[in-house]
This record gives sequence, C-alpha cells and structure tokens, in this order.
Amino acid sequence: MSTHSTREELEAALAKADAEWREARGELNQAQADRAKANAGWDRVVANRRKADADRRKPGAVWDGVFSDRRNADADRRKADAALAALSSAVADRAKAYADRGKAEADWADAEARLNKATVARDKAAAALDTLKRP
Repeated sequence: MSTHSTREELEAALAKADAEWREARGELNQAQADRAKANAGWDRVVANRRKADADRRKPGAVWDGVFSDRRNADADRRKADAALAALSSAVADRAKAYADRGKAEADWADAEARLNKATVARDKAAAALDTLKRP
C-alpha cells in the first residue's frame, strides 16, 4: 500500500469525521435551544400556578364552597364545573410542561453524547494523519 493512497484515505476519514462533528455540534445547539424553551415553559406554568383560579389554596376555592341545590331553579352549578375544569387544565398543562422538559433534557444528553463520540473520532483521524505526515 502506498503512502499516497493512505494519506488520501486518512484525509477523507478526517473530512468525514469533521463533517459528523459539525452535524453533532448543530444537533447539540438545537437541543440546547429546545431545552431552554422547555425550561421556560416549565417556569411559566409554575409561575402561573398560584395566579390561576384553580389554585386549591385560594380562599373560596370551588371545594371550599357548598354546591348549589339542583332543585332551586336559580342555582348555577356551572361555576363549580368551570373551576374544576380550570384545575384540570392547569394540571394537564403542568404535566405536559414536565414531560416536555424531561424529553428536552434526554435529547440534550443524547446530542452531547453524539458530539463527544464525534469529537473522539475526529481527534483520532487527525492524529493518524498527523502521524503519517511526520518523517
């Protein structure tokens, strides 16, 4: 095997490893942006939690009151239903934000692992080419 063909193979391997590294770096940057967005969504849900009408600690919450008598024609039971629906919505929003945050963290960890693997491959290819260039 000639040195010329070996050099070309190593240069091609280095170029491929460098391209994979750039791609992995881009994926990590995107994962970091997604993670920041998910964390912001989580922070927004947590900040809005006590402002919502469905806060259980709020005085006069739906479960603190007595339900209206259905036999009374003037009774409006929809208020209770609306508060319970608001609570249900708040719980669902919190669960979704928590799941989104967990997924973003996992995606970021995967992207970081791919970048580390690509960095090692790129460094090996560069070292092999550097060794070949030495007399």
